[in-house]
Amino acid sequence: MKSIILAGGAGTRLWPKSRKFWPKFLLNFGDKKSLLQKTYQRISKISDKKDIFFICNKEHKYLIKENILDLKVNFSEEYIITEPEIRNTLPAIGVGAKFCLQKYGDDVLGIFPSDHYIKDEKKFLRTIKQAEKLAKEGFVVIFGIKPTRAETGYGYIKVSNSKLRIKEFFGYKVEKFIEKPDLTKAKKLLEQRNVYWNSGMFMFKSSVILEEIKKYEPQIYSLIEKWDCKIENLDNIYSEFPSISIDKSVIEKTDKLIFLPLNIFWDDVGSWAALERIYKKDKNQNVIIGENVDIDSRNISVFGDKRLIATAGLKDLIIVDTEDALLVVSKGYTEKVKFLVEKNHNSETISYHKTTLRPWGYYTVLEHKNGYKLKIIKVLPKKRLSLQKHQKRNEQWFVVFGRAKIILGNKNIFLNKGESITIPKNTNHRLENPSCDQELEIVEIAHGKYIGEDDIIRMEDDFCRK
Repeated sequence: MKSIILAGGAGTRLWPKSRKFWPKFLLNFGDKKSLLQKTYQRISKISDKKDIFFICNKEHKYLIKENILDLKVNFSEEYIITEPEIRNTLPAIGVGAKFCLQKYGDDVLGIFPSDHYIKDEKKFLRTIKQAEKLAKEGFVVIFGIKPTRAETGYGYIKVSNSKLRIKEFFGYKVEKFIEKPDLTKAKKLLEQRNVYWNSGMFMFKSSVILEEIKKYEPQIYSLIEKWDCKIENLDNIYSEFPSISIDKSVIEKTDKLIFLPLNIFWDDVGSWAALERIYKKDKNQNVIIGENVDIDSRNISVFGDKRLIATAGLKDLIIVDTEDALLVVSKGYTEKVKFLVEKNHNSETISYHKTTLRPWGYYTVLEHKNGYKLKIIKVLPKKRLSLQKHQKRNEQWFVVFGRAKIILGNKNIFLNKGESITIPKNTNHRLENPSCDQELEIVEIAHGKYIGEDDIIRMEDDFCRK
């Protein structure tokens, strides 16, 4: 069985922990492993590691690669399919199905989001193995979770009251899909025993889902047919895809659908309200993660980072603290966090943490004021940044540790500890660490009228970034 892990989206409801360049699936809840790592480990019990693939935004490719390599497994970037643009789940799954079909033959394909929190792993795996058998028979399998609360942010599935028998297997016929009901309707759905949340997980043979796409979305299928299964050529078709979910376009229309319930603890960690479902509450109904001292607060959640958070007399609040941003939100407003992010989308703090990982190493912003930005940049051994230029800023580099190789215009320059160089705007330049075993550390001062991270033109890049 082949498996595709969908690693898309930015998790804006989980800001400031989750950001555009540090998405939700890289967060950890309850232990030291990220949601992505836990998904990979869970799926590796039903698919060989060589049969697990990721579909992600191109900006996240190397974050995913490094996160999986942290598990000490043999993993290569060839298992990562990168989307040139975000186009929802139908194009992603269609492309993934064709990739697996053409390169590995017609096998059962499991689709699993990367950012779900799941307990009861043994029950989960048993149901997945049952679904694999149904998928081999040509069915499109969808999985649901029994609702535990009136949730307005989920899709619901109403199924038949009686089981269907297919050979020695059992499942349910889907009667109706209900998309994100209002609170009154959600409460009524909660009372019905044959209603489930849509988990966003699916299983089918690659050939079957492609035939269903051809049947219900022929224009999208024709674009998929044009693709030669080379990742670098996805640019040729992706901009023509509409943004459309596989649920609306295919799953809700196919006559091959069969439903299986997952009798497990499941949470999509869609907002900070999920903290109180994942972690245990104390005697005052508080969830405290991190260093906290409190007096008389009730029903609060505190998610700390490095600082002590002191609270007193608070009620029904969520506090999330990071190195450069603090969120304080009423529990009734957790779904509004995404609108805070959208409202301030031009702020770099919305998209970046102070420390940002890159495939060549990482940088930390020490100071950012009007007109200048101060960074520490660390480059891993034998790595280099892209050949690039900036249109709106000049930079000065000062070597703190190691030896730097620098391309500046048509010159190759080497700098040792204590030496510095000026990088004028509109000048091609590149920073490289030539050492085999030592990190390179420099201080960068950028100054100009505009110093945003998007002021970059790349001419050449080892990591295929644009």
